[in-house]
Amino acid sequence: MPDIALRGELWDNDSADVLRFWGWRDITAPMDIAAALEAANGEDVTVLINSPGGDMTVGAEIRSMLRRYKGNTTALYQGYGASAATIAASGCKVIRSEPGALLCYHNPSGVTEGDFRDMKRGAEALRNARDCILEVYTARSAVKTREELIALMDKNIWISPTQAKEYGLIDEIVGVGDEIADPAAFVAAAGSRLRLTRAMVEGYQDHLIQERARASREEQAKRVLARARALAQF
Repeated sequence: MPDIALRGELWDNDSADVLRFWGWRDITAPMDIAAALEAANGEDVTVLINSPGGDMTVGAEIRSMLRRYKGNTTALYQGYGASAATIAASGCKVIRSEPGALLCYHNPSGVTEGDFRDMKRGAEALRNARDCILEVYTARSAVKTREELIALMDKNIWISPTQAKEYGLIDEIVGVGDEIADPAAFVAAAGSRLRLTRAMVEGYQDHLIQERARASREEQAKRVLARARALAQF
């Protein structure tokens, strides 16, 4: 049964390319999951999750990939699972958690600029986005009521796997032993989201231009050498 890693922040494919160029490794993009599922070729897979979440739409895209996969899928929270990572995990047939993992189900957030009308539209859009997330959670059997999930999401707090199981958001807690990791260690490691700046994007684009130019020069040199060798045979 192949394991598929879903760790770090969830980013779209293009942004992930830029961030990896600048040295970040703990990032998951849809292309990573797509490649892993293609390699699994229908075998049962376990998605190992240690992620604070990220882009809501990326989580939804990964969820769709996992939901449509022809083999059996199991999600396993290892360190922490929050936000968009919980959306992605919901695409698996079974959701499990290690004891000591920290889970968070909260309302989506965003940035709005403009006058009071823009702010009102922004608030309505975020409320609609929350309802989309609720549709994802409530699509699973045995979850608590919509109102109870809304109350949980409004709190925006870390909860234990036991609490998540009581809400019906996970199916099972595995590997329960005498010792459970200290949640404070996970909280201390959690920080704000990475900042993808314009300078980083421009630097990555310059890198691509230089790489393409280098590849073009190498290809041209190979052609010149091949032509010289052909002429030398006359």
